[in-house]
Amino acid sequence: MISCGAGSTNQEMVQEDTNHPGMSKGKSLFVANCNQCHKLNEKTIGPALVGTMQRWNNDTPRVTRFIKNSAEAISLGDPRAKQVYDENNQSPMPAMTHLTDNDVIELIDYINKGVE
Repeated sequence: MISCGAGSTNQEMVQEDTNHPGMSKGKSLFVANCNQCHKLNEKTIGPALVGTMQRWNNDTPRVTRFIKNSAEAISLGDPRAKQVYDENNQSPMPAMTHLTDNDVIELIDYINKGVE
C-alpha cells in the first residue's frame, strides 16, 4: 500500500523543509505528504486537489479534519467526506495526524495557488 506520507513525524517534516530550499512550506508539505497520491490538476490515486475548498464550501475545519483523519470524518457522517471516499473507489486516505492545523493551512494555501 502506498503510504502517502503516513508515519512522518514533525521532526521529519522539519528535515523535509530544509531539503527543499526556496520551496514554500505548503509545497514542501505537499511533496512530503501528498504528492504520492495526489496531483493538483489531475486525478491519480486520489482526487485532483485544485478546487478542494470550493467543493468543501470553504469549510477549513472540515477539510482539516478530513486531511488529518479521513476515516474518522467518514465515520462521523460527514457527507462530503463520504462522497470523496465513494468517488475514489472507497480507498481511504491515510491519517495525517502528524500535521498541525497550521500545516494544513499551508497546504491549502499551496493547493489554492494551483501551481505545481
